[in-house]
Amino acid sequence: MIRGIILDCFGVLYVDASKVYFANFPKLHDELYDLNKLSDHGFIGKDDYITSVAKITGVSEAETADAFQKEYVINDEIIDWLKRDIKPHFKIALLSNIGRGWIQDFFDEHQLHDLFDVVVLSGEEGVTKPNPIIFERAAERLGLEPYECLMVDDRQDNVEGAQTAGMQGVLFVSNHQLKEAVRAVAAEKEIL
Repeated sequence: MIRGIILDCFGVLYVDASKVYFANFPKLHDELYDLNKLSDHGFIGKDDYITSVAKITGVSEAETADAFQKEYVINDEIIDWLKRDIKPHFKIALLSNIGRGWIQDFFDEHQLHDLFDVVVLSGEEGVTKPNPIIFERAAERLGLEPYECLMVDDRQDNVEGAQTAGMQGVLFVSNHQLKEAVRAVAAEKEIL
């Protein structure tokens, strides 16, 4: 039975700004995705990208540019859901590949303490995901066995590393998909 949920930071709790913005336009997904590919491959520059996104979405260029100013934005929907629905029923850990001293740029000490029971950072551990050792440390610090933990990450190799350590793993694709995956786990505990 799952008693702990371990979450990656970048790609889950902090997500690419364009993904958050594009979620506002689900009917334009294919057009915006194609535009992203053109930009990623260098066929269009930043200014042309912003102009094209603004034209497709009907949002001003200034508002569009502002939406893409930061590379990562906090995934407020998941943070709120964790606090409200998950924390009362599961232990929660943050496990991130990040250097020493960087996490405070994303979460202050109050947020870290209130949301997570445990914070495990590769820069402090000297080992990174997908090495199974770091997943084992996260479980141990939660006071759980690896098989009692569910790891959520946006990279398949990290999910596989967690599975090698004995955890269940979920590849993060969307907020909806993550909530459904955790609901399935929670059904075993007859909660949510």
